[in-house]
Parts: sequence; C-alpha cells; structure tokens
Amino acid sequence: MSDKAAIDNTRAQKDKLPAVHSVAKVILGNGGYVVLGFVANVISANGLSPAGFGLVAISLATLNVLQEICGNGVDMAMVRLAAPHAKTAPAKAQAYYRAALQYKLLINIIVALMLWLASGSIARLFFEAAEMTSMLRWVSLGLIGAALYNYMLARLQAEERFSLYAMLRIGNNIAKLGILAAAWALNVFTPGSVMAAWILAFFAGYTVALFLGRANTRTAPANEETTPAHPMAEVVHFSKWLVGSSFLFCLYSRTDILILGKFADSALIGQYAAAWNITFIIDLMTHSVIIALLPRATGLRSQAEFIHYMKHTFLICLAIAAMLSPLYFLADFFFEIFFPAYTQSADLLRILLLGAIITLLFHPLYLILYTRNRVSLLTLVNFLLVIFSLLLGIAVIPSHLADGAAWVTVAGRTFASLLIIVFVYRELKATLAGAPVKPVYRDA
Repeated sequence: MSDKAAIDNTRAQKDKLPAVHSVAKVILGNGGYVVLGFVANVISANGLSPAGFGLVAISLATLNVLQEICGNGVDMAMVRLAAPHAKTAPAKAQAYYRAALQYKLLINIIVALMLWLASGSIARLFFEAAEMTSMLRWVSLGLIGAALYNYMLARLQAEERFSLYAMLRIGNNIAKLGILAAAWALNVFTPGSVMAAWILAFFAGYTVALFLGRANTRTAPANEETTPAHPMAEVVHFSKWLVGSSFLFCLYSRTDILILGKFADSALIGQYAAAWNITFIIDLMTHSVIIALLPRATGLRSQAEFIHYMKHTFLICLAIAAMLSPLYFLADFFFEIFFPAYTQSADLLRILLLGAIITLLFHPLYLILYTRNRVSLLTLVNFLLVIFSLLLGIAVIPSHLADGAAWVTVAGRTFASLLIIVFVYRELKATLAGAPVKPVYRDA
C-alpha cells in the first residue's frame, strides 16, 4: 500500500465513528420532529371542525410546494459549497452562507409579496372560499420564516453541528405545540391561530439558532485565503439542478396515486395511501443519512476515500434496514392495532417496503455526484424516473389497481437506484483516471 493510500485509509477509519454519531443525531432529530408534528396535527384536527382543518391542510400544502420551489435546492447547494471550508477556511464558508441567504430571501420575499397581494383573488378563483385570503397571507409570512429557519438548519449541517441541528428540529414542533396550547387557553383556537403556530415556530427556531449558533462562530485566521470570486453565481448554478431534481422527484412520488385515482374507488385509494404513508418512516431515515453525510462527502477526493465512503454508508444503511425489517413481518399486527379500518393495507405495505429499503440502501451513494459537481445527473435520473413510472403506471395500474401501483413504485425506486449506481461508477472511473472535478461555475 502506498503512503497516500495508507493516509487515506487511516483518515477514513477515524471518520467512521463520527459518521455513525452524525447519522444517529439526525435520525433522532427528524424522528422527534415527526412524532411531535403528528401530535400537533392530532390536536389541530380535534380542535377545529373538519372544514377548518381542511383550510389549514390546504394552506400547509401550498406552503410546502412553495418552499420546495423557493429554497430546498439552495440549502443543499450551500452545504455542498460551504462544508469543505467550514472548519479550515471559515471566511470562504461565510461567503457561501451570505450568498445563499441573500438569494433565498430575494426569491422568497418576491413570491411572498406577490402571494400577499393576490391572496384575495386566489382565494376566490381557485379555492372559492373567502376565508382562504387570511390563510394565504399566513403562507406568505411562512415563506420568509421557513427560508430563515431552513437556512440555519443547512448552516448547522454544513458545520456538522448535528446536536444543535437535532435540538432545533425537535424544538420547532415544541414551539408549535406551545403556541397551540396558548391559543386553546385563550379560547382563540381557529384556523388562523393554528397557521400562526406553524409560522411563528419557524421564526422562533431561527432566533434560537441565531443565538446558540453565535457562541460557536469561528473567527477566520489572518492568513486565510481569499474568499470565492463568484459565490452567488456558484450557489445559483448549483442549486438550479437541485431544484429541478426535487421537483421531478415530487412529481414522481405522486404518479401512482394520480393514476390509481382514475381507476379505483376512494376506499381502495385510502388503503393504498395508508400503506404509502407508513413508508415515509424509511424515506425519513434515508433523508437523515443524506443530511448527516453530505458535509463529510464533500471532502472526499481520492478513489480510496470514495470506496470507503460507499462501503461505510452501505453498512450504515444496511443496519438501519435490518432494524426496520420486523415491520415487514408485523404489518398485519401493526394495522390491526393502530389502523383497524385499514387492514387491507398490510399486503400493500409489504410490497412498498421493498422499494423503500432499496432507496435506503442505494440513494445515499449519490452524494459522490455532489462531490464531483455532477448534480445535473440527479436531475436526469429523476426526469427518467418520471417517464419510466408514468409509462409503467399507465400500463399496469388500470388492470392491477393498488397492487399494481405498489409494484410500479418498487420498480421506479429500483430503476432510479440502478441509474445512480451507473453514474456513481462512472465518476469512480473518472477519479481513477485522474479526471478533474467539474467546476461549479466558469467565469465567462
């Protein structure tokens, strides 16, 4: 073994335990967030009338869609660009932080202002409910709060401060529950106050993160290298592929339901949706692994480091999959105890679990494409995935209904994983051949 390979191997072994700790912290934070979010939804649903809770559901769905368009890709781009410098050259990382925050705020303020001004017209034309006007104005404010809160989460991710990350994820829903409790105590539990709880929790999280994060802010050394020449251009260029990729994946993820909705009755759709929603637990685990390992992956350079990352990541995901495997055998018992009206969902869950496990095992490998600045390939993967799932769904779902939709979902996840493996393998070969990393941005 060469000296360089020995150094790479030693560094990789030292990184192994912290990586496991990082994944565990993110899973804990995201798990706590989901559990407390479920409690908040139960309280809201029971505290409001079905019509009132429907207004809240529509408003939150609108907020989630606009958030996806206006920010998630920018956060991931910021992490990719800033993480390699967060510990060694903080002034460079700060330049990317500022550029990403400015870009996010610019987009979100413009969209929020347009939504605020058009809220009355949108409420009348699209929702045919005057009550939606005030709800959409809360959504406008929520776009700003979410942009700030998610920016702070992404910054903590870039700096690998996952204990604080987990605390803020859980703390967000604790704040939400606190505001809901106050609204209940003051006898003002309305759709507007429920939306206020969701929106104000974002601002509370951002404020806490700002205060706690400042204590660990590093001062750049006097001899630090110059900051990047085009941080804003790099953020914009990198994030455009991520925004496109995220949008396409969201489109793919609902293709099965949309096709099934045309050919099945509402009862069968409900059974399928119940099983589909349970697989969100595994997708959350996959997302947690990606969040935890992205900053570490950005520092990979040699082929030995890439190979170690792939092996170690696969083992982490395999361990998580093993812990979740009892759900496959206990599906009938699970639905009988918790969702007795949805016992038909057990067989569907067993099918869908296969696809979710495949995603868990192979999707975290695509972080190598981030490191090589080849995220445009992820957009291509998800574009092909949409086409594949749409064509297969049209061919299979009309005759096989819910079972067909489940197997189409599994086939789509398998197809995407195979594409990721092919593209990652190509990048490993390019690394071995000494091909340079594709630049994020070329100054014209």
